[in-house]
Amino acid sequence: MSESLVTIDHLKKTFKSRRSLFNWTPQEVKAVDDVNLHIYEGETLGLVGESGCGKSTLGRTLLNLIEPTSGSVLYRGQNIYQLSKHEMWELRQQMQIIFQDPYGSLNPRMNVEQLVIAPLQVFKVGTPKEQREQVVSILEEVGLGSHILKRFPHEFSGGQRQRIMIARALILNPELVVCDEPVSALDVSVRAQVLNLMHRLQQQKHLTYLFISHDLSVVRHISDRIAVMYLASLLEVAGKDELYRNPLHPYTQSLLASIPLPNPRHRRDLKPIQGEMPSAYQQPSGCKFHTRCPYVEDTCRNVVPELRQIQPGHLVACHRVGQI
Repeated sequence: MSESLVTIDHLKKTFKSRRSLFNWTPQEVKAVDDVNLHIYEGETLGLVGESGCGKSTLGRTLLNLIEPTSGSVLYRGQNIYQLSKHEMWELRQQMQIIFQDPYGSLNPRMNVEQLVIAPLQVFKVGTPKEQREQVVSILEEVGLGSHILKRFPHEFSGGQRQRIMIARALILNPELVVCDEPVSALDVSVRAQVLNLMHRLQQQKHLTYLFISHDLSVVRHISDRIAVMYLASLLEVAGKDELYRNPLHPYTQSLLASIPLPNPRHRRDLKPIQGEMPSAYQQPSGCKFHTRCPYVEDTCRNVVPELRQIQPGHLVACHRVGQI
């Protein structure tokens, strides 16, 4: 196993709702609840879970784009929340993000050259001539080219826009890239092309990815390890092959059982997860999945399970695992 690039230690993020006409008492929402996780140098860690479980908040908190309520994030052993503004500014060159929406993330008034060169200008990297050469180089690496420099975002397809966003994120040569649902807005055929591009660039530039998605088939294609999140908490972490071969948490088992098979000749009965995810304002006590779990016991309702190692590299937060 490579060296840990990022160590997330007991990270929590709580939001307070605003007062309204029908709700005078602000409520708290646990968006990230006591998360512990390692991201190893050079790997792709997939982060999966249903919409609204806190995946994007975790990614943004990891980058210090959102201030945590408590806990720490160590980047190469350094707590990023204890850095000065200048030190954090310097570190941001090593930590970049690719957002979900290629249509809403690019300024429509800026051409491609202006969009991609902006990070170099902000961090004052190189001369204007060197900056332009870097822009041309990175555009060629993502499968575009210098002929698009003066064109605007509305002139491109969704896949091309996502390539522009990837170019902008990588032009500073970062070590860590948080990929927040980067292909969810793309067609299936374009999705595969962008995933293959991201994998190739990772190999060439020795990148580390935190790949956030709700699509298990996408995560399986690109990830080395997978972390499963539910209602702000991690329920299972394992290597990709191990997780798909031997899912231990009932929630992970339900997620995998709900994936349709791509071959129409091979059929199976899909098993959707029973019930609905509880409200983030009123999260269940004990194991948060107990309201939907087919194996629920009294302990599950009252005691929060610890994320513990069951096998080498395979961590699970479930009272039932290891007892049967």
